[in-house]
Amino acid sequence: MAMEQTERNLNATAHLNFASIYNIHNGDFTSLRNFFFPFNFTYSDYDLPLDSEDDMTKTRTFFTAKIVIGVALVGIMLVCGIGNFIFIAALARYKKLRNLTNLLIANLAISDFIVAIVCCPFEMDYYV
Repeated sequence: MAMEQTERNLNATAHLNFASIYNIHNGDFTSLRNFFFPFNFTYSDYDLPLDSEDDMTKTRTFFTAKIVIGVALVGIMLVCGIGNFIFIAALARYKKLRNLTNLLIANLAISDFIVAIVCCPFEMDYYV
């Protein structure tokens, strides 16, 4: 009998502690006011004052990266543009080259040529 009473008291204490930790009101678990979980954080932990950081766009590394990206994009535009144009022109000029494999490659060359001429200048404008 005493054992049952002790178990009831433990269960009531456990229920009371659980309810106080989670701040339960009619089964509402939305409020965790009194619960200090080790990973409890808010989004304000990530807020940084804007004045404390230096402007990274004025550093030498940023300037060097802009030059490297610009040179790489110009190289891509030249190699893709000129190389694919030469292949398409050769295929159009010589009828002996028109087989099924070369037509598939020509299809890829046309799409690559369009990307080099249309997309790369806009990428250069964005990145450089």
